[in-house]
Amino acid sequence: MSDIFQEVEEDVRRERYEQIWKKYGNYIIAVAAVVVLAVAGYQAWQRYDLSQRQQVSDRLREASQAVQTGNMPKAESDFAALTKNAPSGYATLAKFHLAGAYLAQGKRDSAIALLRELAASSDPIISSTARLRLAWTLADASPKSEIVTLLEPLMAADNPWRFAASEVLAYVDLKGGARAQAQAEYQKLSQDTAAPAGLRQRSAGISEFLKANPPNGAPSASPPPAPNTSAPQGQGTKPK
Repeated sequence: MSDIFQEVEEDVRRERYEQIWKKYGNYIIAVAAVVVLAVAGYQAWQRYDLSQRQQVSDRLREASQAVQTGNMPKAESDFAALTKNAPSGYATLAKFHLAGAYLAQGKRDSAIALLRELAASSDPIISSTARLRLAWTLADASPKSEIVTLLEPLMAADNPWRFAASEVLAYVDLKGGARAQAQAEYQKLSQDTAAPAGLRQRSAGISEFLKANPPNGAPSASPPPAPNTSAPQGQGTKPK
């Protein structure tokens, strides 16, 4: 008897499935087709996007090689093109390199304008990198008040950029003739265990040099140079 009931139940279930398929089968097929096409389209877009990014990466590498060989006009042209038609992450990186190409050719005003544009970015990493780069660019010729205002957003006690910003300000004081203040600032940086190791070492070297060569004494050697700012530093900018 139980077998009969089971067969009846299976027949009813089969009949229901057939009714559902007759009523909704076309819709089910259409939805399945859309899903398949969407997956195929997404995979095709991924392949296209990867190809495009590889091409942009190759162009960026070619422009960087022009810098290494000293062909700055070509580097400027290549980086400028990338800022206009590359994906946003690559375009931003190209702008930083373009600013460096401008500076290498003495086009200081163009470099400063571009760095100011980057400093206004809503992305804190881009903005912070640009502020630091711009501060070094202005450090030799602009008043300290302008540098302080520029670096103020980086000076908070919990900001990871505060050490690099403090190094710029110490350099500005040194260039301005405030050797004692600069020496104290460099010494403080050299003793701050939270600061990057390279910055501590560099600050210690400058501090010792200033201490060993007072203003009225004959310097025994040149102080260690300021850090190279030809490329974004600190947290950097990852192409997107």
